[in-house]
Amino acid sequence: MATMTANNTAPGAVPSAHDFPCALAWIYATHTIPQEAKILSVVRILKQMKMSPIELVTTLLVPQDVYRDNADGFYRSQGLENLLDLISRDNHGRKKLEKWFENKFGLDPLLREVHREMDDLSTHFLRSTSEVTPESLLEFDFERDVTELCREYTPKLRRILLTAAQTPRAAKENTMKDPDPVLVTMIQAQLAKTRSQNNNLCAIPCSLYFLSSGMPRKVVDTLAHAGMNLSYNSVKTTHSTLANGQMRRAQLAARSGHAISWDNTNISLSVHVEQRTLAPPKVQSGTTQIVYALRGVIQPNSLQLLPILERRASAPLITFAADIRPTYSQSQTIQKHLGISIIELLIQNEPGFDYVKSAPELQHPQYRLPPPDHQTDEFVLRTTKLDEGSGEGTIQVNDNIYIDQPKFGIKDLDNTAVPSINDQKTNALIHAARLLRLGDLSALLRLDHYQLAPGPFHLELNVSWLILKIHRGNGADLGSLQYFIGLLTKVRLGSAQPDLETLVSLFMQVLSGAMLHFREVESGMSLKDLAKSKPSASTLLEIASRIFNKYASGNLDPANDTPDSDNTFHNVHLLMCDLLLFYFLQTSISSGDFGRVELLLGTLTMMFSGGGCSKYQTELLYFLQNLKKVWPEPFANIMHDNVLISTSGRTYVSVDKNAEFNINFQKHYFAAKGVHASWDFLADLAPNIPILRKLKTQFGEFLVAPWQGTHHTKVDTSALITKVKSKMSEFELHRPHVSGRRVTEGRTVDIIQMGAANLRKTGLKAWGKAYSKWANGT
Repeated sequence: MATMTANNTAPGAVPSAHDFPCALAWIYATHTIPQEAKILSVVRILKQMKMSPIELVTTLLVPQDVYRDNADGFYRSQGLENLLDLISRDNHGRKKLEKWFENKFGLDPLLREVHREMDDLSTHFLRSTSEVTPESLLEFDFERDVTELCREYTPKLRRILLTAAQTPRAAKENTMKDPDPVLVTMIQAQLAKTRSQNNNLCAIPCSLYFLSSGMPRKVVDTLAHAGMNLSYNSVKTTHSTLANGQMRRAQLAARSGHAISWDNTNISLSVHVEQRTLAPPKVQSGTTQIVYALRGVIQPNSLQLLPILERRASAPLITFAADIRPTYSQSQTIQKHLGISIIELLIQNEPGFDYVKSAPELQHPQYRLPPPDHQTDEFVLRTTKLDEGSGEGTIQVNDNIYIDQPKFGIKDLDNTAVPSINDQKTNALIHAARLLRLGDLSALLRLDHYQLAPGPFHLELNVSWLILKIHRGNGADLGSLQYFIGLLTKVRLGSAQPDLETLVSLFMQVLSGAMLHFREVESGMSLKDLAKSKPSASTLLEIASRIFNKYASGNLDPANDTPDSDNTFHNVHLLMCDLLLFYFLQTSISSGDFGRVELLLGTLTMMFSGGGCSKYQTELLYFLQNLKKVWPEPFANIMHDNVLISTSGRTYVSVDKNAEFNINFQKHYFAAKGVHASWDFLADLAPNIPILRKLKTQFGEFLVAPWQGTHHTKVDTSALITKVKSKMSEFELHRPHVSGRRVTEGRTVDIIQMGAANLRKTGLKAWGKAYSKWANGT
């Protein structure tokens, strides 16, 4: 029989707490004793010894040699942390622990930690104003360079500030306001600035933002004392240093392949009616000039000027049939684009069509699409008081651009072609200046280096005014623009050249309403019902094709379209044709694909000719002559690639519209400063605009307070579109000879057909004679 223990337990069996009143009284392998049995045995022993557990722990941790091993083991392990964690989980224990910590240490350890964090942050915030460069500010990013640094190097301080900035309830429930990226970061930046005057990583961008916004000097200095920015004198010095750096960059850019654009800058300086001797002028005129880096310069000799001048003197002239009138293939391509545009208008007014937005069949064909994320480098020269509004003034501007500012020699551009994209008036003045400088010493002085292109923005602007002029009609004429102006109460469109945005809104509301009506006529169902039926992209294209051919092609049936036919139907059909072309022009410019704009050059030339706009007709004829006959293919490609630019890397605009952006920036500064504005400061402001514009946009996004419409709220115009659609349906403007419909007396001219006839008859010949004389220097 096996030997039994005193408690009749076989050796090797695992004992339990119940089996042993005092487990330590027996000799067992310790790993075989349950944890509960160990604890209860120790507790019983402590009770027998009249000793509490905490008395045992505190005695073992006394720094005496006999207990040294126990104390060292306790502190080396996680014992202390586990003990404190356990106490902190109990409400009573946590309160005692917090009170003990406050009485024993106070805030000293936390303050030391905050000091250490701010020292770490300061090493990264150090930036002397003398070290600031245009390149560093152009690459600056508030989120990356300020907020992320604060989060990385000051986590405890940031938690303290966040705790002070919001209640516990707001931290859990408030989803509209988050003080983390904005308020807390700005406070930390202020603390870093007050800690050391050289902690300017955030202060310099803020200072430039405030200065360029026209903030008064007293306010700038007040905020400087609060650590928000530099003092007024320091920021003005920094601003001037940056302008000098920008001018050095512009000089380098101008000495490589570059494009140039300029426009007049008219700034109101005085509000006084009485003009006295030596008083400031009411309006000061000047010129803003911008240099752009070129995209697409592949061959080193692509910008040679001499081959262009030789071809200009000997190249044949363009003809109407071959170079202006769209070919059959081009007409089919344009019709395809316009069909897609009709579907875009339908989709914009019904979210139920979102499923088909990305269909390949509904994407516009691409021709010269820019590389993804391409960003055009721009260099604004110092704005001058030179007025470019005459031939002599243009000569002075040319000398200032190349001789006075970038310090060119007069022979430096004798074999360099410079793309120049401007409005029609500026290009006409360059032509006039060339006539004044015929036979001068160099290409620079003769202005021969400029290779001109009309700015697409001003093309768009003048096309809109032309459409308004041709289709305005009378308020009593159903379907005329004046009828829709009255219907939609567009009271700001009474002048011949109204605000572009207001006019475009009218065009889009009339076009959208009409297209919705045409679609209902052709499909036999409402827009919502059509969307619910989930038509395929090809089905939508078929509907768009019928709409275009019946109501917007401009090709009226000669048998039915006689002088005695229905003028209302005739006028509405031509209006839809012109508005659809205008919409396609707009979207082509914003796409950044100049190939789409180029498709319309011949049609636009005919429209200007038929509408009596001889200046833009002449400008486009010059451009077509250069594109098709004069410029070698490599240089023509460069012109194609640089008429539309993106300075932000996101959206595309024309070069001439970007010039307007820069001019408006300067005007906003003058408007903010009032009588305290100075033209001398403007000379520093202009070169810094690319930096300041980026900082303003970033600062607005950072503070969730966008600057000048970084995030526009889209206005809901559906009610106006519905009103147009309702009137189109009520009077059946899609049909001719509707019984009882009011008769329209006036008959709109088809400006495309009229322009084609004018060009064939006399327009092209007259332009050819003038061009030949100029090209041959006679």
